Amino acid sequence: MDTGRIDTVIQACGSDNSALVAILQEVQKQEGYLPRKALARLSQRLEVPLSRLYALATFYRSFSLSPTGRHKISVCFGTACHVRGAEGILSRIEQLLGVETGQTTLDRQFTLDTVRCVGCCSLGPVVRIDEETFGRVKRDGLEGILKRFR
Repeated sequence: MDTGRIDTVIQACGSDNSALVAILQEVQKQEGYLPRKALARLSQRLEVPLSRLYALATFYRSFSLSPTGRHKISVCFGTACHVRGAEGILSRIEQLLGVETGQTTLDRQFTLDTVRCVGCCSLGPVVRIDEETFGRVKRDGLEGILKRFR
């Protein structure tokens, strides 16, 4: 992220300490993650220790310090989804994408992760891709679901 874009984000969000999370959110929105160079530039521009920015970025689960995919896949591992086969669903997605949980595909199309509960227990097992929820997912239906997002 270049200096001009950093300045634009700071102008839009404000430059005091209460705006730090909003600034990080905007950088991540634009870049897809929080690049080290962007954090270093923010640290200089805002006169905030780099360690403070890293503390915020690692405290909040919504921030990522490594590149993420265009689409975020979350496999629910709440109790209901777990007993209805979430492990098999996760394993099949890993196989189809060629990544493990917590990783991003090489083409940066997908990032795969697990969540504790998405609140759709009666629909388990549940997979979320971005804001779309898929319930009663079967292993053999995953390929079709993923194709919709390629």
